[in-house]
Amino acid sequence: MRDLQMTPLEHLAELRSRLLRAVLAVCGGTLVGSLITKPVIEWLLWPLGESAVIVLGPTEAPIVYFKVSLWLGVLLALPYLLYQLYAFIRPGLYPAERKYFWLLIPGSLLAFILGGGFTFGAFLPVTLPFLREFLPSMVQSTYSLEKYLSFVTTTLLSLGLIFQTPLVLYFLARAGLVQSAALCKARKLVIFGAALVAAIITPTTDPFVMLMVMLPFIALYEVGIWLARLAE
Repeated sequence: MRDLQMTPLEHLAELRSRLLRAVLAVCGGTLVGSLITKPVIEWLLWPLGESAVIVLGPTEAPIVYFKVSLWLGVLLALPYLLYQLYAFIRPGLYPAERKYFWLLIPGSLLAFILGGGFTFGAFLPVTLPFLREFLPSMVQSTYSLEKYLSFVTTTLLSLGLIFQTPLVLYFLARAGLVQSAALCKARKLVIFGAALVAAIITPTTDPFVMLMVMLPFIALYEVGIWLARLAE
């Protein structure tokens, strides 16, 4: 009850305290992450195969190193950051909302991990050869370390968000904003869109490669329909 009776200034003081803890956690995670930054960068370069990357300035490599260390720090501190967020908003949540919060966090993290696996296991190995061979008679594909890692991290974050589709559909259905019947009617359009995207980004006409890119997106939508029915 004390949390519900706190004054605005007390809430701001608590917010400042939790933000300070979050910053300290990220700093600690960054220090730990710096110990594994080099092998992580090597792993991120894995989809390029034997192709080498270059740096375009004397500070590019150190800047990339510290950026990757910082991202690792955020990832390592993420469970603690989520706890601080939950602890701050918990007094304003109903018991059912608290339950959904703890369902959302593990589900979202799992979906993001699956998106990362798809990125490095299927998407990048398929798209990078196509991009390297684009206009081969006019350009030579040599990548800057910073630009390549920016492309990889952007792709990873984008697909990680796309893999949140089932959870988004579930909570939209819980809120009554979408219905599973309408999602089923849109299935053909989704399949067509996934096939079109797969045809654009795959470098060959091999149906197996196209299906490898296309099927995960269709599967996400189907899981979303099932969760929407469960929510209803």
